Amino acid sequence: MVAQNFEPALACVNVHEGGKDDDKRDPGGRTAYGVTQARYNQYLRDQGRPRADVWDITVRERVAIWRTYYWDVMRADELPAGLDYAVFDGGVNSGPAQAAKWLQRAVNDVRAKSGEGPILVDGQMGTNTLAAVNRIDDIDAVIAAMQDRRLAMLHNLKTWAVYGKGWSRRVNDVRKLAQSVARGSVVLAPPPGWTTAPGKALPSDAKPLPSATSGAVTSAVGTASSAVSSAATALQPAQGASKTLDTVLVVLLVLGGLLAAAGAAWAWWASRKAKRMAADLDIAPPPALANDNALVPAEMTA
Repeated sequence: MVAQNFEPALACVNVHEGGKDDDKRDPGGRTAYGVTQARYNQYLRDQGRPRADVWDITVRERVAIWRTYYWDVMRADELPAGLDYAVFDGGVNSGPAQAAKWLQRAVNDVRAKSGEGPILVDGQMGTNTLAAVNRIDDIDAVIAAMQDRRLAMLHNLKTWAVYGKGWSRRVNDVRKLAQSVARGSVVLAPPPGWTTAPGKALPSDAKPLPSATSGAVTSAVGTASSAVSSAATALQPAQGASKTLDTVLVVLLVLGGLLAAAGAAWAWWASRKAKRMAADLDIAPPPALANDNALVPAEMTA
C-alpha cells in the first residue's frame, strides 16, 4: 500500500486523457483533461457553486475531482503499488464502479487457481474486497487479469471502431507500467512516448446483446422459412403431376430444411455470443459464492 502514489498515478492518467475535447461520438460528452461536464457539474454543486463550462476548469479543481470522486472512492491508498494505478486509470476511463468490478473479477480469477471461493462482484471497493486483494502475493497476476477483462469489455462497446486503437494502446501501457511498479523494477511515472487515448469507455455504451428470438437475422430466416413452407404446402397436392413440379417441390423441401438449420445455428451462436458479451460487460450473474468464504458476509448487502 503506497499512500503517496496519487500524484504520480494522476500524471500517468493525464497523458492518456489528453486535453479539451467535445467529440459528439464520445459518450463522455464535453470534457477537459478527462473531466466530463457532468462530473464538473457535480463537483461545483457539491461545493455550493454555480455551473460553469468544464473547459474553464482549473488545475486545482481537476486534482480535487480526481482525488475525491475517483482515487478516494476506490480506496486506492489501500491497494498495493501498481495495482492502485491500474484501478485508478480504469476508474477514470470507465467509472469507479466498473473498475472495482474488474478488480473483483480479477481477484476471483487468481483465487480460483488456488481453489479459493469467489468474493462478491458488486462494484463497491469494500473492506472484504481490500482484504482479498491484500492476501494475494501475485499482484502481477491480478493486474494482468484485470486488464484482460477491461479490454474484453472495451471490445463490446459501440465506439470501439472509433476509439479501439487508442484504448488498446492505453490498456497495454497501463498493464506494462503497473506490473513493473508491482515488481518494484520502476517507479510510477509516465514513460517517454506515451500518447493520448481519448474517449470515455462506459459500460452504458455497450453494443446490444444478440438475441436468438428477435432481430433482423431471426426475422429474415423466419420470413423466408414461412414462405418456403407455404409454397411447398401449396404444391404438394400436385405432386406426381409432372417431373418439373416434383423437382420444384424437392428443392423447396430441401431449402426449408436448410433454413431451419440456419435458424437453429443462429440461435446457438446468438445464445453463446450473448453469454460471452454479458460476462465481458459485467452484466452476467456473478458465480455462486462459496459457503465457507469468510470474506463475503459484510459485503452481501447489494
